[in-house]
Amino acid sequence: MIKYAANLTLLFTEWSFEDRFSAARDAGFEAVEFSFPRDMTATEIAENLRRTGLQQVLATVPLRLGSKGLAAQSGKAGDFREDFHLGLEYAVEGGSPLLHVLSGVVEQKNYSVSSGLFVDNMRWAIEEATRHDVKVVIEAINQTSVPGYFIRTLAGAVSWTQRLEGLGLILDLYHAAMERLDPLACLDLLLPQSDHLQIAGYPGRHEPNIGNLNLARVLDLVNSHSYTGWVGCEYQPADGTLKGMRWLDHFR
Repeated sequence: MIKYAANLTLLFTEWSFEDRFSAARDAGFEAVEFSFPRDMTATEIAENLRRTGLQQVLATVPLRLGSKGLAAQSGKAGDFREDFHLGLEYAVEGGSPLLHVLSGVVEQKNYSVSSGLFVDNMRWAIEEATRHDVKVVIEAINQTSVPGYFIRTLAGAVSWTQRLEGLGLILDLYHAAMERLDPLACLDLLLPQSDHLQIAGYPGRHEPNIGNLNLARVLDLVNSHSYTGWVGCEYQPADGTLKGMRWLDHFR
């Protein structure tokens, strides 16, 4: 049976962040993922998880204002380590097995230098996270949404996970589609080596049944691979979170 996790950064925004946990549980979710919650401590997050009986399946290292991450940024190693330790605290307190690290925007002319910085920072981060039984994961972000993002392609993300031992992969079908890749082909090829799967409709990033994503075939493939991880519902509701949940009620 496919396991769905609600992305509390994009879903249930009609509620305060603290109340989104209860709203997700009441909607039938057993797990959540979210970007860094700036207005709640790690202890408060953990308490909300215990109170609602939810699992946190993906945490994210916090982003500084105007940044898309620091892992590949020159002169930012100290800031990266400070932010990573904070993100790791949230992962450990919340019981999340995965911690997403973002690498930032990099100009093409600086890419080789940034690659060396990325290797150094990620090797350190992987070692730190492993001590707490947390796995560091990355994803590609399409160049339309975030021009210049360091991990420019899905193939690039896969290459980094092969190069850096212990680094895991988030397979995001929306970003794959925005890269003009076939989401079904990507899913069939890469799901066995992915640590987390995220879905959204394409091209609007609304509910996964809105647009060109063949949701029924996606879920068939997930089942055929006997995927045991979670499917993160990382989309922007087209017309209210609960109203848009009809797709999930149908397929669940």
